[in-house]
Amino acid sequence: MVDGSFIEAPSSTKNADKKRDPEMRSAKKGSNRHFGMKMHIGVDKATGIIHTVVTIPANVHDVTKADELRRPDDWEVIGDSGYLGMEKRDSADPERVTYTAAKRYSQRKKLSAERIADEKLLSSIRCKVEHAFHRINVQFGYKKVRYRGLAKNTARLTMLASIANMFIGNCFENRTKVSFV
Repeated sequence: MVDGSFIEAPSSTKNADKKRDPEMRSAKKGSNRHFGMKMHIGVDKATGIIHTVVTIPANVHDVTKADELRRPDDWEVIGDSGYLGMEKRDSADPERVTYTAAKRYSQRKKLSAERIADEKLLSSIRCKVEHAFHRINVQFGYKKVRYRGLAKNTARLTMLASIANMFIGNCFENRTKVSFV
């Protein structure tokens, strides 16, 4: 499963250089503008463990990183509506990999009740990738970048992802334990 999230950067120019971070960019999502970068993660479907972390400037579209987030042995890629069209990219391998993306909300309203049930099932599967973002953004408090440049922030996010994996793995282990009486 793949997904991306904005990480805000200070848009202020009140620093020694009188400039914003040159590696951060601005993007618009809905009616909200974001200045910073995007964190993309690839998550294992069964366990919820983060296996890949990629960072890019905020103005780069999500679908461009779908294949970098996929492991070579993955045969299925599941993404949200930001990844619509990932199977049409030149780097895609549709003969070997099944690509599934959630419908946009405006398209969901036009679907039949059976197709809406399929979308809800897809959302219940995709929730594991959102749990990983919750660990990093909310529990670890990483909503804004700490350093200038993508490289240092990528290193920090990779470290936070590995710590999140310890918590996620522990939760998965506790969920799958069978008690023998």
